[in-house]
Amino acid sequence: MKTKLNGILLIFTLLVFQFSNAQERIITGIVNDVNNLPLPGVNVLIKGTTTGTQTDFDGKYSLSAKSGDVLVFSYVGLKTQEIIVAESNTINISMEEDSESLDEIIITAVGIKRKPDEITTANQVVKSEELNQANNPDAVQALAGKVSGLQINTTSAGLAPNTQITLRGNRSISGNNNALIVIDNVVSTAQTLSSLDPNTIESLNVLKGPNGAALYGEQGAAGVIIVTTKKGSKNASKFNINIISSATFEEIAFLPETQNRFGQGWGGNIETVDQGSWGVPYNGIDIPIGTPDANGNFRYFPYMHIEDNILPFFNTGVNLQNAISISAGDVDNGYLNFSYLNQDLDGIIPDSKLTKNNFSLTTGKKLGKFSVQGIARYTSQKTEDVNANMYRQLMNTPGNVPIEAFSSGDNNDHWTIYETSPYWTLRNNRGFGNRNIFDLSAELSYEFNDHISSVLRSSVRTTTNETEIRRNAFEDNLNFVFGDRSIRSFYQVDNDREQFIYTDFLVNFDYNLTEDITFKSNIGFNATDRKYNREFIGGFDLAVPGLFQLSNITSIPEFDESNIRQRTSAIFGQVDLGYKDYLFLNITGRNDWNSVLPKQNRSFFYPSLGVSFIPTRAFENLKSDILYKAKLSASYVKTGNATALGPQQLSTVGVNDTFFPGTGLVPIVAQTTLVDQNIKPEFINSFEANANLEFLNRQGPRLTLDISASLSKNTDQILAISSSSPTGFFNTLINVGETRSKSLEIDLGFTPLKTEDFEFNGRIGFSTFRTTVEKVTDQSDRVQVANLGTAGAFAIEGQEFPQILGTAYQRDEQGRVVIDANGNPLIDSELKILGQATPDYILNFGFNFRYKGFRLAAVGDYRTGHQFFSGIKRQLSGQGRTFDTTFNDRQPFVFPNSTVEGSGVTNTTVLTAGGGNLQPLGEAYAYYTGDHNNIDENFIVDATAFKLREVSLTYDFSTKIVESLNLSRLSVGVSGRNLLTILPKSNLDYNDPEFAGRFGLATYGITPPTRYYTFNVNLSF
Repeated sequence: MKTKLNGILLIFTLLVFQFSNAQERIITGIVNDVNNLPLPGVNVLIKGTTTGTQTDFDGKYSLSAKSGDVLVFSYVGLKTQEIIVAESNTINISMEEDSESLDEIIITAVGIKRKPDEITTANQVVKSEELNQANNPDAVQALAGKVSGLQINTTSAGLAPNTQITLRGNRSISGNNNALIVIDNVVSTAQTLSSLDPNTIESLNVLKGPNGAALYGEQGAAGVIIVTTKKGSKNASKFNINIISSATFEEIAFLPETQNRFGQGWGGNIETVDQGSWGVPYNGIDIPIGTPDANGNFRYFPYMHIEDNILPFFNTGVNLQNAISISAGDVDNGYLNFSYLNQDLDGIIPDSKLTKNNFSLTTGKKLGKFSVQGIARYTSQKTEDVNANMYRQLMNTPGNVPIEAFSSGDNNDHWTIYETSPYWTLRNNRGFGNRNIFDLSAELSYEFNDHISSVLRSSVRTTTNETEIRRNAFEDNLNFVFGDRSIRSFYQVDNDREQFIYTDFLVNFDYNLTEDITFKSNIGFNATDRKYNREFIGGFDLAVPGLFQLSNITSIPEFDESNIRQRTSAIFGQVDLGYKDYLFLNITGRNDWNSVLPKQNRSFFYPSLGVSFIPTRAFENLKSDILYKAKLSASYVKTGNATALGPQQLSTVGVNDTFFPGTGLVPIVAQTTLVDQNIKPEFINSFEANANLEFLNRQGPRLTLDISASLSKNTDQILAISSSSPTGFFNTLINVGETRSKSLEIDLGFTPLKTEDFEFNGRIGFSTFRTTVEKVTDQSDRVQVANLGTAGAFAIEGQEFPQILGTAYQRDEQGRVVIDANGNPLIDSELKILGQATPDYILNFGFNFRYKGFRLAAVGDYRTGHQFFSGIKRQLSGQGRTFDTTFNDRQPFVFPNSTVEGSGVTNTTVLTAGGGNLQPLGEAYAYYTGDHNNIDENFIVDATAFKLREVSLTYDFSTKIVESLNLSRLSVGVSGRNLLTILPKSNLDYNDPEFAGRFGLATYGITPPTRYYTFNVNLSF
């Protein structure tokens, strides 16, 4: 019996022991990094389950597990480790670097992939999340403020404005200073990038100078933006569907500040039909405004200032976007990525509309040693907008006019007889646009073995633009003595088509020559073929009003046609040598043949040489808890640039734009510019040095510092010089200009706090760039590159480029303004330097906060040290709307710091705006609309600006909620763009300085700046 009892007790004990071992218990531990420091944020997961946790700020973790469970420790950039739970309740581990995970791959020139350490030139990568954090529908505009050394300027108004993208400023006087756009390894355009759905973009790699773009040849002389789109999900067995819907509201950010003391009138008198503000001071008395009705009756309104009185003309713009993307697969098993974007935009100008549809399909598969990829994109964009300088018409509105009271659209029911009613223009002068972009590309690669592979890619991009201008006639029936205001009807059709064919073929080599030395090489061929055709025809006076057909034109039509074709071909090669993973040498060479050059100069060669050194790997004692990694690199490149030439300039004849009356024949006329028959490309010699430092590496570097400096010289620039009259040409294009450029960029990245629930990181960038003109031509020390009236942008020998020149006050040796005996300031006989268009420096910043499911991000920048010429300020000044026109209550005054011509002493008695026979207000009107308005110096504005470009707040719903909805992700967000702009006192909101373009000339044809508010939802399943 005792034996039986003992047996039962033994069995019971064993069962209890086994049961206790099968019970879950608390497992704790500490996870350290490679430097044996606590590592927060490590994922700790029980294998085969969804049970897990993360290490806290001290690297500690705690979770329930049972014996035999496998704990999986994972962290980005470190090797994943698996530990079996045994008897101990404590499991401490040290993570190790994962060399494969750390080897981020960056796509460089012509699709070549390299590790960051192998790259010897300056570049900056913008990821999809950063690009799209504020839901900007334009990928080009979304880059603003996110890359040091990059400037984006708006050069036209409207629903789809054109932009200029420059890196490190203007380095060429007459050549192309715009960055090259490359999309999925194929040369493209900024226009095409703007048309893409930004959510389909995986990353953008910005090569900041010619050094990083040597293999692109002359096309990459101004830097390159390499765009990589998404290629499908990592899980081949699952489809991923992502839907993004957003609503954006657009409103006027600011209008020019105007004086509030004097109202409608001219010459110091109230004029009921005038566009100027040269009347008497405001007094609140009801006065007639505008033209009388059919019965001769006027409408009366208080003679008082209305703040922002033109604001009611504008609408709140509404932009609705819906995008869907479907992706599945991977490269080995085949992948597919389809996306569709629909955008419906009603602009701030009434009846302005844009509709865009974008389709994109990417597919690829690995077939043994072959890999294939195909991309098809189609964008259709239709616009309808006013076809006139609407903003100028609005600027010609006195401050006491309630414009909404004159919204009938009848030119005979308008507040002034000197200007077309903007409401009439809105309804009767319309522009219609239809743009289609079709992009088809294919890539075939073959791996001969582990060391040799080849790639063949080809692309065809076809862009068509169809535009119409439709203008109705207006017959003036008021018969004012000021002249006939009638407007002729007009119809114009303008169609253009561009086809761009791009082909690359590369052979790639990758060998380990020894245990310490690596060898990589790429040899390739490139060819491009561009065809452009434009046909334009239009005329006046429609036989049947409102019937817009070419056959309905009764006037002699105007006609223009142009056909352009340009071909380039190139061979190129690159060699990369690596030593012990800390020293890298890069050598490239490229030879171009360009059809726009004379036969004897079509071939030109340019090389580059770069080196990269990682001292913290070469000397282990340099690596510490403070300095985790250091990379030093330098490079030299020589490249060409023939973009100042076009195929049409090689011809000495052209097509006139008017038919011979009654014959239908088109005259052929000689061109007025001759090209030197020995002309050659502009050449750029550039040197660049970089330092990339990482500090305090815990859960990734907590502090990064990137410094890049460059020096370059552009020679043989292509400029026009005056020709002698016997040649029959006014100008000749020759190689003569020289410039020297320098730049400096400093980027500081920091992550002071990162835990499971909270993270804060940011970046601050500083950039400065200067281009000095060393030579213009043998004939002159200056050349004009752009103008706005008498003001212009010039390249001047010995000065930074570009300089703003214009008419200026005549001054004596002491700097006093010289006036005549009547007090009128004299204009200097020569144009004077009034300012520089390039900022002294740019500061840009970005901050990101994360708390559990909430993410807050902000982007902004600050530019200073430059100026621009404001066409709007000049326009407003001529109409008496600017504050300076109210100086001294528009009474005669002694011009500050002036001297009477020939006196040699400071003037204290001779009055300005008081020497004529008019009453004082009339004299002020005569002065400000005459001498004052003719001096460009008065309209130079400080271009300093601080911009808060983006602020976004996003909430990611928890996994529990998402899974309950059968989704894989759900987020909602609100964002704002251009929420805050701070301008100096001298710029009373006349212009957004970015509207001045790279030459510092801001016309009045741009719509006012706007801000945007977006609400979006993003879901995936």
